[in-house]
Amino acid sequence: MARIIRDVDEVFADPKRRSLKAMRIAALVTMIVAAAGVAVPVIGLGMDPAAAAGGIGAVVSLGVISIGLLLLAEGRFEREQQRMQNLYLSRRAELQDLAGRDDLTQLQNRRFFYEQLQQELELTKRYKRDLSILMLDVDDLKLINDEFGHQVGDVVLRSLGRVLNQQAGERFITARIGGDEFAVIMPGSSRRDADKLSWGIWDALSKEPICETENASIFLGVSIGTGGYPWGGDNLDDIIKWADTKMYANKLERKGMKHERLGEKDDSRLVSAVVDVLSSALDVRDKMTHRHARRVARMAAFVAREMKLGEDEVLQIEYAAALHDIGKIGVADSILHKKDSLDAHEWLEMKRHSELGYQILNGIDFLREAAEIVYSHHERYDGGGYPRGLKGGEMPLGARVFAVVDAYDAMTSKRPYREALSRQEAIEEVLSCSGTQFDPTVVTAFLRMIETNPDGFRDDSDDFGSKVIHEGHGPATGKNDNGHREMVADRA
Repeated sequence: MARIIRDVDEVFADPKRRSLKAMRIAALVTMIVAAAGVAVPVIGLGMDPAAAAGGIGAVVSLGVISIGLLLLAEGRFEREQQRMQNLYLSRRAELQDLAGRDDLTQLQNRRFFYEQLQQELELTKRYKRDLSILMLDVDDLKLINDEFGHQVGDVVLRSLGRVLNQQAGERFITARIGGDEFAVIMPGSSRRDADKLSWGIWDALSKEPICETENASIFLGVSIGTGGYPWGGDNLDDIIKWADTKMYANKLERKGMKHERLGEKDDSRLVSAVVDVLSSALDVRDKMTHRHARRVARMAAFVAREMKLGEDEVLQIEYAAALHDIGKIGVADSILHKKDSLDAHEWLEMKRHSELGYQILNGIDFLREAAEIVYSHHERYDGGGYPRGLKGGEMPLGARVFAVVDAYDAMTSKRPYREALSRQEAIEEVLSCSGTQFDPTVVTAFLRMIETNPDGFRDDSDDFGSKVIHEGHGPATGKNDNGHREMVADRA
């Protein structure tokens, strides 16, 4: 862009030179007139008064004309200068617009989106208002390209851009940030506003085809995730990560809905596939958490069956245990992987993962029971937990089962900052917290399970070594935020 702007300066350099030349000519004329004004009296010493007066009048006239020419030249120069400045600013604005615009859809591009979002976030914080964003991903764009060709795929994307602009209106900013990824910035908009716009986009796309070909009418599907300030984070990375995670969950839910329409609602393979995909996503962020979740899921299923729960309920508890930390996908890396103790603000951010995990799973219809368990997996039987301070039977039974097995696994696993407790030491800790941190009924079932199958749920291949991401710093026993005894020092 800098080179193009320099070219603009060169284009408008000639008018400047012409104006300056006119000024130099006017100045030369003025000097000639002044010289004549000095010379005339001398030359005209022998002339009569009338002739002298005529000469002086001529000099004055020439001087006035010269000044007029100079003023005209200056006026022209100023007009030319203003015209050049206007043209320059206009061309600069055009170039900046081109630099921030996607060629295909004519929406804003990725660079513009991130720069504008950062500016809007700063304004939002300054004036204490809301900000929301939508992150969109086109469903099956590759299949459209493969079946109809990339030209049709381009038409689809351009048409989607027009739909987004129609739904967003003049108030919001639409952008294409990737091949099949789009986004909308919604200044001054709440979470409800973001949900409303999402439904508006879905409705618009369902009413008519996005593209017509000779042989087919193409209806486009998009997966949408919402994020915002302050409800989705207080910095750009967290807000985008929240929206991306919600979009990912929405995509899984849409696949489940499609599966149901094909008459395969009861196919457990879909559920297992979804759980596996989510677990894999968590594994990418935090391998230690994934392996811990795998063990806890096995133990939770053992305890649930020991309590004679139905198989459907056992499965939901197992899924919840496997995915209890899925919300950590939305936690900033600087917090998730911090080796030192978390400060108060970072701790609050980490604690949000329970709610975020609920938001992810609640968007998948066959995991909604598991979502409630995930939401409550840091509650305590005595009401001293978080995020809602649930007590006793207010906690989902699955969350009460999870609390016991999670604590036991944490205590019997080696950490860089402490050795693992023995099986008997961990059992004694569980017993000591029965009725406070844990449901006594679940503790009883857990102890029966331990006695009959002490190591059947352990995986000898689980070895954390130096790959452990610190979940806490200090001994296995400590105090939580409310001053209650807390057996497990796991980070959130």
